[in-house]
Amino acid sequence: MKAMCVSGFVPNAFPARHLTADQCQTYGDRMKAAIGDHLHVFDGWPIEDCWAYDLLTDNPLLMPSCANPPSDRFHEPGHMTLSNIVLLQRYEWMRLAAIAHPDVDVFAWVEYTCLKQRNVTEDVLRQFVDLLHTGPCHAVTLPGCWQKGLINDSEAHWRFCGSCWVCPRQLVPQVADAVKTVASLRARLTGRLSWDMNTMAYVEILDCLPVRWYRADHDASQFLEYRPS
Repeated sequence: MKAMCVSGFVPNAFPARHLTADQCQTYGDRMKAAIGDHLHVFDGWPIEDCWAYDLLTDNPLLMPSCANPPSDRFHEPGHMTLSNIVLLQRYEWMRLAAIAHPDVDVFAWVEYTCLKQRNVTEDVLRQFVDLLHTGPCHAVTLPGCWQKGLINDSEAHWRFCGSCWVCPRQLVPQVADAVKTVASLRARLTGRLSWDMNTMAYVEILDCLPVRWYRADHDASQFLEYRPS
């Protein structure tokens, strides 16, 4: 069983209020140092090369689905649209990583700035990598805070945490395609672009992929509670 973590960073996609590009880079560098060869990073990715940027090109008035974008993060709602474009790219990055590493069996998304979260340390990330190597993964496996239920897309839906999820090689293309289809259709019908985790919650409801959920929060538990399936 060979496993690999995947991450990515789009610098200066928008003028974020909560983290500077240098702070993000520092967190990313720590993650790279912690797990080294077990990590594929798409570093310095231009936002124009994110697949969902085409949706903004098609509709320059595209807005986020969030009814009230948090003012501690965004200067204006359009900046949250750019943020969601970046968040949705993570599924495509995993697809590209799977193409680049044909010998890897299991891929895990790890957010570039995950080390800012409560109790997440370099040692936690190393333990997560060890867990990934202990056994097979047969379903798209995601940690989260909420049971499956109705989705209010004007708010963050924490069925899935978003910072971490695991996928077997054979399902990586299907996950990327499903997310892209759902996000694109909803954007064109509503004029709004949702978060990555809300979009994945919609994909789960479609019941088109095997999805496994485990309870965790935006802290070390999302990494340490993972178990092979």
